[in-house]
Amino acid sequence: MNTKIFLLLIAILVIYFSGCERMKEVVSPDVSTSDATSTIKIGVIQPSGYYTGFAQGAELARTQINARGGVLGKQIEFIVMDNQGGRAVPDAEESVRIAKILIEQEDVVAILGPIFSNNSIQVGPVVQQLQRPLIPGSAGDHVTAAGDFVFLVVPPTSAHGRVIAQFAINPSELGAATAATLRQTDSAYTGNLTQAFEENFQKLGGEIVASEVYGIGDKNFDTQLTNIKAAAPDVLYIAGVIPDIHFAMAQAREIGIEATFLGPGSWDESEKLFNILTDNAPLERAYFTADFSPELPSAEHFVQAYTALFTILPDSAAASGYDAMSLLASSIETAQTLTPSAVRDALSSITDFQGATFMSHYNINRHPVKSVVINTIRNGQVELHKVITP
Repeated sequence: MNTKIFLLLIAILVIYFSGCERMKEVVSPDVSTSDATSTIKIGVIQPSGYYTGFAQGAELARTQINARGGVLGKQIEFIVMDNQGGRAVPDAEESVRIAKILIEQEDVVAILGPIFSNNSIQVGPVVQQLQRPLIPGSAGDHVTAAGDFVFLVVPPTSAHGRVIAQFAINPSELGAATAATLRQTDSAYTGNLTQAFEENFQKLGGEIVASEVYGIGDKNFDTQLTNIKAAAPDVLYIAGVIPDIHFAMAQAREIGIEATFLGPGSWDESEKLFNILTDNAPLERAYFTADFSPELPSAEHFVQAYTALFTILPDSAAASGYDAMSLLASSIETAQTLTPSAVRDALSSITDFQGATFMSHYNINRHPVKSVVINTIRNGQVELHKVITP
């Protein structure tokens, strides 16, 4: 009996250590081919339940860079950490804790992520104090306010709000005269978006007839939608995340709201967009801004490589993860050193960058100057409607 128990324990240990080795391969598959001094550590903060394409896009870029010989003759190693865990949404305090671990314990050269603006805003002061470049996947205008080590990789919320307002009111597009908004509360991202949309819509001569809020995770929007229906807007701008937006759109149609639905880049999550409702009819003829479209001719090689690796078309998060890693690698090569301030300076000076998307340059706020995509939903698919330079 004791012999059987001993053999069972040996088998369990073999499986355990095999699992550990497999985990190491997933996170840093190239590390085993060289010693630790030949690698460049990059931290990645990625929530487990939202926009996982960000880390996947970054991983594609890392794989391609390493296949070309790495950066400064060194292979890129990722230290990937989850800032969500069992929580409903990614947590800002956890993001701060992770950022400190990545810098102080793992000694990463830079950090990619986090995703949500509320998280990135809290991480900003940490990387500024400890002097490590941060390229988050979030879009809030104020994310970069912490200082000159923080760079956006996607157009800021002000650009998204401005573009969709112009599109809505344009007579050759929707020709809307009135608009209502419904946004998730306690979110820097949705707050900035909605403010930018409302201000620009009114500046262009439109009228905001209703402005409602809801809490993340809400599934019942009766009160808000009743008020919106009474206002009878031409368009309804819904600033929130999946699946909240799906329930709001479905209920809006159920009570007879006929407005055209508009939304921001948070809608662009390819693995979830058409997998929430049993009937996706409420999503039809909706429009949303995005940072990327797989239909862009300039993105052909990225789309092919991403699809081959992950067997799904890339979304905006995937494109931003890919571009974040690519921009960082380019900056290190330009700086010819891993010194954080030199990498920061090289990053701020990048011009005419072509990755999954094209960036002209960084402005004074370290926001990328680049186009915004408007996608539409037709026949259960996302289609590129047009590309607009704000």
